[in-house]
Amino acid sequence: MTFHRPQTWHHGLMADYWATNNLEAPELDRYRQYLRSPVLDAGCGTGRLLAPLREEGFDVDGCDLSADMIERCRERAPGATLWVSALHELDPPRRYASIVCSGVFGLGSTRDQDVEAATRLHDALLPGGTLVLDNEERPFAWQVRDWNQPSPGPIACSSRVDAVDRADRCVHMTIRAETSDGRREEHRLTMRWWTRDELVPLLEGAGFEHIDVLDGVDENIVVYVASRHGDLQPLRRRDGHRA
Repeated sequence: MTFHRPQTWHHGLMADYWATNNLEAPELDRYRQYLRSPVLDAGCGTGRLLAPLREEGFDVDGCDLSADMIERCRERAPGATLWVSALHELDPPRRYASIVCSGVFGLGSTRDQDVEAATRLHDALLPGGTLVLDNEERPFAWQVRDWNQPSPGPIACSSRVDAVDRADRCVHMTIRAETSDGRREEHRLTMRWWTRDELVPLLEGAGFEHIDVLDGVDENIVVYVASRHGDLQPLRRRDGHRA
């Protein structure tokens, strides 16, 4: 199957914005209990989750569609194995006991690409490995609108909703990043929504089993914890005891 190249706005000034403004990782308190090394951060961005996990002693690799985001992640997590890849093209250098996929499913991709991404995530796990995937699930109430007010800070960001496809539950947007010295960039992105009634059978169809659906870090985030069939031997924790 031939896919178009996914869109992403995470380049240039926007990558700088994420690297300096998106540093908190409250999800880790929720996800850490499901993670065993080696871990893949699929859609790692600038290292918001990857860097603190490495600091805690986890063996973590990362991939992201944006080369600019990977470059900034490498600055934050020197020595990490990082590469550029879309989720539906995932072909990692090794297999993982855990994969975390946070805030990226349905971002810039088509539905067919998301279906393929679920299979690639499954196949990137060791037998018995665990996928932790979060998804924003709220009523789809987007409307076409003009530019909103720019955010404060050295890099001011604003966005515009160009089109809304209610049948496919996706929104087409343009984001603008501007600096006080006159630099300005615009990038386009399509964001696609998946519901729980779709994601559970999607993961099952990709081969996952024992799919738990949990609350996320806020009322609009749902977390899917799914395992690949098999028996992953218990790993030794950093204190030398078996997990």
